[in-house]
Amino acid sequence: MYRVDCRNITSYEDFIKNFNRVLIEPAGGKWDGNLDAFNDYLSWPPEAPYRLEILGTCRCEEVLNYVADKRHRKPLWSLLKEILLDNQEWVFVEFH
Repeated sequence: MYRVDCRNITSYEDFIKNFNRVLIEPAGGKWDGNLDAFNDYLSWPPEAPYRLEILGTCRCEEVLNYVADKRHRKPLWSLLKEILLDNQEWVFVEFH
């Protein structure tokens, strides 16, 4: 099980750092915030399928509630949640 604590994030960069530290770097990667790469990294942990617990999802919604670029018309947190939920073959996500 992986637990990413986002209760104290203040930016997308904080979110990226937390995911890198807990999930992505131990699997051999380094995420730069690209959403396509995030989607790919979710399948990297060798023990897939695995459980991922995200603490502070209310904080994520507050901090990441903006449109990141013109290509994506939804708020960033909505896109991240979609990516997480679309990868259920690899990861079971719990939002807290």
